[in-house]
Amino acid sequence: MGSTREYIIPLALLSVAILFGFWTDALGWCLFGASLIWIWIQSVEFSKVRRWSMRPLRRPANGMDSWFALAYRPYRALTRQRGRTKAMAVRLRRILGLSEVVPDGVIILSPTGEIEGLNGAAKSMLQLADTDMGISLASVVRSPDFVAFIRDGRTEEPLEFISPFDSDVSFEARRINVDTGRTIVLIRDITALNRLLTMRQSFVANVSHELRTPLTVISGYLETLADPEQENDLKLQLLPRLSSPIHRMQSLVDDLLLLTQLESTPVSEYRTAVPMNRVIEAAANELRGTLASEDQITICCESQHKVFGVETELFSVCVNLLSNAVRYSPKGSHIDVSWRDVDGKCRLAVRDCGVGIAPEHLSRITERFYRVDMSGARAKGGTGLGLAIVKHVLRRHDTELQVESELGTGSLFYCDFTPCTELVEASRALQA
Repeated sequence: MGSTREYIIPLALLSVAILFGFWTDALGWCLFGASLIWIWIQSVEFSKVRRWSMRPLRRPANGMDSWFALAYRPYRALTRQRGRTKAMAVRLRRILGLSEVVPDGVIILSPTGEIEGLNGAAKSMLQLADTDMGISLASVVRSPDFVAFIRDGRTEEPLEFISPFDSDVSFEARRINVDTGRTIVLIRDITALNRLLTMRQSFVANVSHELRTPLTVISGYLETLADPEQENDLKLQLLPRLSSPIHRMQSLVDDLLLLTQLESTPVSEYRTAVPMNRVIEAAANELRGTLASEDQITICCESQHKVFGVETELFSVCVNLLSNAVRYSPKGSHIDVSWRDVDGKCRLAVRDCGVGIAPEHLSRITERFYRVDMSGARAKGGTGLGLAIVKHVLRRHDTELQVESELGTGSLFYCDFTPCTELVEASRALQA
């Protein structure tokens, strides 16, 4: 790894620029040229990371620690996964009768390349049949990359290739040569893994995009505040304006931390019987300051049932659903919140009179940073993580978010909870 170069190169560029600048009496231009060279070097390193992300099964090629570390962690995870695959293949060679329980495709080839054995997963992935036994695998699978991989007995690196039958499916193939001259070919469906890597890249890009705007605003204000020629009255007027972008970044960080906590920690063992009537009232009071009028939100709590869960997480659900309704509704429009019994369940529902959601967006509105392109909606703020938080909290409480919406008439968000029985409440009271 290039830890030494990471310090030597900029120092060398700086030294040469200074010496050449004093010699030519153009120090500024020399420093500018050195900066351009350093930026070019960084762009080359970034291009290496981008090329690696297209085929992440190869070792990252970056020479500098900062760029290499960006790609090495997912690469190391993939390497460990391939190591586990190899260990599984050894066990399969010893006990071939257990190959059917393995989700990966297993194909045993003779020294001349004919199929001697295969499991059900291999048949499904490559659309093989028992009648293909004894036939060369290279003549059955119509994939040039895979055929070249099978015929090249020297290669030890796995192959990532597209399914010859479905362009949306990706496979990873690994071959293991055994002492008898036979070859074991393992095939794994890595479509989901590649999708996760793509989601990670998209997530980093979205976070960067969301932070860029407030950082740019703060940077502009700070430049003005640091300007000694600006009047003090102007500086005092700018100070309060810093609070909005700072608050936006703080909200984004808080939501990201909450999402990480919800995804990485189990459901709290200290769940209690939560009175949803109180939680709904508290959530509405939380938003009173942002409403056009005090009576904009109407609360109707007909059920007295409680929910067995974590009160802070359920409060977050109510706040996010209400703030989402306020954000995507015309100023001052009415919002109804209800808590009532429906078919043996307790339903939390939030109805607004906003612009509504088109059907093609309904399945994606709980994705992180996914926003429906509506006029004026983005100007009202939000981190784009509220409904994602709602989705994860509801999963932890054994329910899910349901949405009914029509363009121009508003939306209904609701979820059904299992009511907390008297028996559960008594059990929790005894444990306390």
